[in-house]
Amino acid sequence: SKHMQHWRERFMVLTDTHLLTFCCESKGEFKTRKATEKIRLGFGVQIQSLPMSSSKRGAEFAVSFRNEHGEARCIKLLAPSEEARSRWIHEITKAKIPARVRMATAELPIY
Repeated sequence: SKHMQHWRERFMVLTDTHLLTFCCESKGEFKTRKATEKIRLGFGVQIQSLPMSSSKRGAEFAVSFRNEHGEARCIKLLAPSEEARSRWIHEITKAKIPARVRMATAELPIY
């Protein structure tokens, strides 16, 4: 929670165009199919690794973006390990680049 400084468990889904979060009622159960956050991926999205804290049970990172109303938002996420955090950051960063640009880049010859 932004105001109560309390971590709420979420399930995340990364698509070609969005990073979505969903509520979890209990471990493994979706409370709703409606996303609690719907972050449109693009060049305006920033991902930042945060320093490790001994009080946390994992590795934090932050995603900054503008919502559908143009308001600046930043959400903090907690991965279960540094390895998981690195993987999420890598995959989100990769997804920020439109597929057509990724394909064109992949097809460039290397000499």
